[in-house]
Amino acid sequence: MFPQSTILDPLFWMVLGALQVLTFVGMRDWAKQFQLGMNWWKWLLAGGWWFSFVLTIAGAFTLLGENEGNAGWYLLGFAGTGLVIGGAVLLKVFLMLKPRTTD
Repeated sequence: MFPQSTILDPLFWMVLGALQVLTFVGMRDWAKQFQLGMNWWKWLLAGGWWFSFVLTIAGAFTLLGENEGNAGWYLLGFAGTGLVIGGAVLLKVFLMLKPRTTD
């Protein structure tokens, strides 16, 4: 990834892993703030969507780095667009299944 460097590759992957942890901590706080009532199957769906999204981005840019530009852009365009739409649908489902509060 970083030519002629022995320290930047491991640092990059450590920072990326730390950002994943911060993303899930932020998702937990966001779900509490919006009172989504997350349970195990909702977390499983959200985590699966996030894993698919990150894997699609990583795969697309790996293809771009391997001089397979068309394949990388197609993967990012088709699968990425589908995942963004799927994420919006998932968010809508989470909001519709939000527990009712009687205030």
